[in-house]
Amino acid sequence: MTSPQPPLNDWLRRPQRYWYADGLAEIAVGGIFLLVALTNLAAWWLPSGPWQNLALAILQPLVIIGGVLGARALVRHLKERITYPRTGWVTYRQPRPSRRWLLAGASFILAAGLAFLMATLSQTVGQRWLPLASGFLIAFATAAGWRLRLGRLLVLALYILGVGIALTLLAPPGTLDAALFFGLSGLGWLASGGWALWHYLRQTRPSNEDEVETA
Repeated sequence: MTSPQPPLNDWLRRPQRYWYADGLAEIAVGGIFLLVALTNLAAWWLPSGPWQNLALAILQPLVIIGGVLGARALVRHLKERITYPRTGWVTYRQPRPSRRWLLAGASFILAAGLAFLMATLSQTVGQRWLPLASGFLIAFATAAGWRLRLGRLLVLALYILGVGIALTLLAPPGTLDAALFFGLSGLGWLASGGWALWHYLRQTRPSNEDEVETA
């Protein structure tokens, strides 16, 4: 009896799951979250006024953009050193130069949008409820990894939501709540990625064969 063919959607998602198999992408996201936490911590140290607003409105988007671009290059480099020699090479389609500029512009808009969203949420729901609102939004986006059958991302989403609830109840002063939220969330991403990397290294070993697959 012939075994049934895997669904088309599952076949298309295999390259995406492979990208997350080693946990390096999650570690990179955790590093970006920690950078965002540092910008909020810097704003908390500054006196209320234009300097604090400047740190959040300009410094934070620049940190996010630099973190995203740097993390992407670092993850690709580490995969070439750690992942591909163990479980095969995967060549992902590279965007055209014009599309790269478009992605860079989108990254800037995303970073500025995040800063604007945090400010809007702070004014809409109040500073006290900002960690809860942020936790819900980020946990919802993280839980989307369930469609790739990555159960650890669902656990991570529950953890982030728990962090948001806990900080809402504790109500730290000023921008310290955002610094703690992004810092603890970043540690969660690092722990999730670190566990995945440890498990991956235990289950695989370098191979002399180079297998190239175009995704």
